[in-house]
Amino acid sequence: MGTKRTMEGSLKTVVRVFRRECHRLLDSERTTVHGADDMLMVLQLAAAEVCKQERGDFSVALSDVLVAWKCLLLDKLHLSHDGSPLSENYDLIRKEYDSFLKRTNTVDLIDVYNMYKQLRRDEDPEDSLTAMQLFEFLYGNAEAVEVTELTPPCPATPSNRAHRCSSQVRRVVRRVFCSYLGLLVNSKNDLALVHTLNAPSRSLGHRAFTDLKHAAHDSSTSLFLAVTSFVRAVQLGGKGYAPPQSDPLRKHMKGLSQFVHFTDQLEEILGECPDSSVAGCRIMSGIRAALLKGLSNGDPVYAAAEDTVKQLKERIGQIHTTLKESASSTGISPARPKAYAINHATAYGGRESVKLLLTLLDEEALAPPCRNKAELLTEDQTVLNGTEGVCLLFLYKSPEAPSGLSPQPLQNRVQSQQGHVKPKARERVIRSQFACTYQDDGLPLNRILEFPSSSQLPTCVHPAPKRTSPSPVIAPPEEEPETTSTFVEVDPGAASSALVQRSGNSCVRTGGPARLQTVTKTSKRKLASKDCVEQGSEENQPPQKRPPAKASNPGPAKKSSKAAGKKLIAGQGKLTSFFRL
Repeated sequence: MGTKRTMEGSLKTVVRVFRRECHRLLDSERTTVHGADDMLMVLQLAAAEVCKQERGDFSVALSDVLVAWKCLLLDKLHLSHDGSPLSENYDLIRKEYDSFLKRTNTVDLIDVYNMYKQLRRDEDPEDSLTAMQLFEFLYGNAEAVEVTELTPPCPATPSNRAHRCSSQVRRVVRRVFCSYLGLLVNSKNDLALVHTLNAPSRSLGHRAFTDLKHAAHDSSTSLFLAVTSFVRAVQLGGKGYAPPQSDPLRKHMKGLSQFVHFTDQLEEILGECPDSSVAGCRIMSGIRAALLKGLSNGDPVYAAAEDTVKQLKERIGQIHTTLKESASSTGISPARPKAYAINHATAYGGRESVKLLLTLLDEEALAPPCRNKAELLTEDQTVLNGTEGVCLLFLYKSPEAPSGLSPQPLQNRVQSQQGHVKPKARERVIRSQFACTYQDDGLPLNRILEFPSSSQLPTCVHPAPKRTSPSPVIAPPEEEPETTSTFVEVDPGAASSALVQRSGNSCVRTGGPARLQTVTKTSKRKLASKDCVEQGSEENQPPQKRPPAKASNPGPAKKSSKAAGKKLIAGQGKLTSFFRL
């Protein structure tokens, strides 16, 4: 117990001196500190990024992360490895790890310990913390580890399993509360945004985080700034401000707006309340209300959130009292505005609250590390959101585009195979009257359409050509001399019978008395050629029926037709008689 108190006191002294003098070495006063668990998470992401650069796959084994973890601690604390195996590509992993810390405006406990030696003053107490003790604390071998985190020596009973689960829930819920506070203090902290983006659930899963990560990478900004800038641009609207409709973040606009609106409410509390203790308690109450919305009293998350809020509010009150006493002893207020400040409320609004939150976050970074590394790196995020939650490594991994080569589920493959094997029912079709000319349904359509013989084509799809009028035929004058025409009066009935028998002559019916008109041989040839063209064009058409001729006196018409025929045969060959009706 004495060793535990000595370790805690030494770590608090180191962190307090660092926070007081960090402005001498760092560019920002809002730099946050990563504890042991956050350091391990960042190292896992760095190792996965190196694997992606070397092999093309953003993944890393847990054993490789633990080996790199030990190498990182020994290397940064300048301790000998003593034959410990070196991690593969350790130099690249260390470079990526340092780059992540610099990009997110954060430092780890080892950096704080190394800077403490440069920043401490003579009046500060002597440093009783050694590098080996800090290594044992971060690696998890110190006696300061909580008893509830120890692995039970006997198989877990249902009561023990529930106790372990409740400790995990408390740790995750406390991390969410502290991540919201860290995001208010340091907006560049990407790890804090990862823990708070979908807690409580805002339908911002893997796809939403991937699109947000790509947007932040393209604009070279932090994740929080990418979220706020996108939502602000959409709210402003206008042709020059609104992002295009093709922006991937458009699909997650509702959840991103809820997240930005909630953080705006917390920032308003931080800047408007003059009392830092009241501001901190109101922020805790706001996070609790959002996290427990829709949960019942018996839910483990509900109980863990209640205990966490109670503990953090008590600690905020103690820190506020300590900071107030230290300020009164020196006679200088930490929030006293400068003489040249134009707007004191804007320039220094919430400064005391920010200092209080930084002190609280520094103490949280000194918490003992989690003993179960596999639970921390793979299953911690599933506590709050159930099946929707994912581990940090999987969340940072971009979803692979479907290539069609991945195997489908067994049920889908069986159903698709049954669809191929099952015979298809033959549909009953109604055919036309020319069904006898169709080919068998089994033949492919191209064999029917591309058959070389035109006799195999269906007659119903072969329409008759358009009728065209023949060109007039002009007979030579020497062969076809033009002759005069004569008119002969005949009986109307006989004339009609003669017209029916002789199909070569043309019949014209008029409203007056029936007469036959004689035409020349040239006109006869024209009529004959026209009939031939019409018969050839209607080769595939059935013959048309001509209406029967109506005769008013059928008895004497037969006799007169014979007489008219004899007169026409006896006439001259080059003359044609016209019968006028």
